[in-house]
Amino acid sequence: MQSITLHNHTIMSTPTISKEKTSKLVSRILILGGTGRVGSSTATALSHLCPGLQLQIGGRNRKQGAALVSSLGENSEFVELDIYNQRMLKEALEGVDVVVHAAGPFKVQDKCAVLKAAISSKTAYVDVCDNTDYALRAKGLHEKAIAAGIPAITTAGICPGVSNVMAAKLVDAARNRDGATPESLRFSYYVAGSGGVGPTMLLSCMYLLDEEAIAYDKGKEVKMKPYSGVLNIDFGEGIGKKDAYLLNLPEVRSAHQILKIPTVSARFGSDPFFWNWAMQASARFLPKEFLRDKNKVFGIVQSIDPLVRIVDEISGQSLSMRVDLNCTDGKKKVGLFTHKRLSVSAGYAAAAFVLAVLEGSTQPGVWFPEEPEGIAVDARKVLLERAAQGTSNFVMQ
Repeated sequence: MQSITLHNHTIMSTPTISKEKTSKLVSRILILGGTGRVGSSTATALSHLCPGLQLQIGGRNRKQGAALVSSLGENSEFVELDIYNQRMLKEALEGVDVVVHAAGPFKVQDKCAVLKAAISSKTAYVDVCDNTDYALRAKGLHEKAIAAGIPAITTAGICPGVSNVMAAKLVDAARNRDGATPESLRFSYYVAGSGGVGPTMLLSCMYLLDEEAIAYDKGKEVKMKPYSGVLNIDFGEGIGKKDAYLLNLPEVRSAHQILKIPTVSARFGSDPFFWNWAMQASARFLPKEFLRDKNKVFGIVQSIDPLVRIVDEISGQSLSMRVDLNCTDGKKKVGLFTHKRLSVSAGYAAAAFVLAVLEGSTQPGVWFPEEPEGIAVDARKVLLERAAQGTSNFVMQ
């Protein structure tokens, strides 16, 4: 049992896993982007949490797919496909119980093709989207998903995803246990280097630099410059205090609207310090036209990929998330989640959402993680326990 101190609050951490239902699950899961960092770690996490699952690794790199399947064992197979090829996608979804969309970046996917194919084939759906526009487009397919009778969860990764569920747990405890009124919610994220995710992390951040950072202040939407509004956040034992900057992240809007919190913001920071300086400079000086040119941004990221890999070796690959909830009576609640490798943690997070869907937690429709129709209130604890595998700190005040 582990304890840490945050702003004079001592919180006990007991990350354990519930296996009551997982051993009984025998389903077929298709993981798109399965040979990528997040997709492959999702497959690995699912094989550990529920060995009986049939895993299909969807991707374009047959060599990488074969290597992953070899490590996963006889319950897995590689399926070569391109998510932009509707015929291949339709064929791959036949007989699948849940499709996991981990083929980012989501900024460049403006048609929600995978979700539409899942609805058409009546296949349950989970994505690890971290882009506000994509998440809202996915939510726009809510009625079609209901008509098809399929459950779907968008932004069901680590951050957003697990962080949303942490926020929902804190809000529920404040309102229903303490009788308090929540007034502000702050998401803070820290990643060392790329967290082991590689260019995908940097690419997602770069794409966000052409978007104003949306936050809410006492119910009013406010727009600020990306990578501004720096705060020095205490991420607890093993990480310490780190600078974090405003970004336009989907959990801000969904938490404001669904959890009914008047003031919400989200911040992100990284190590080493010059990554933050580079992001600030890019947001401030690069023309918007350049940042909106996806090919140019991709070219920059590809060119510095060797540097990213070197930095990962030096800085480590850790992830830390902190969720702060303040109430009108002065009471405060804190959630903290720290893992030494973002890429591994992201896989367990996505796997936790997949298992929740398989166990019947999700109703038909398209949901955000904090919606009880997406992850039922009584299923949140188990989801967080599964996602917290391997954490050095996991605390919920």
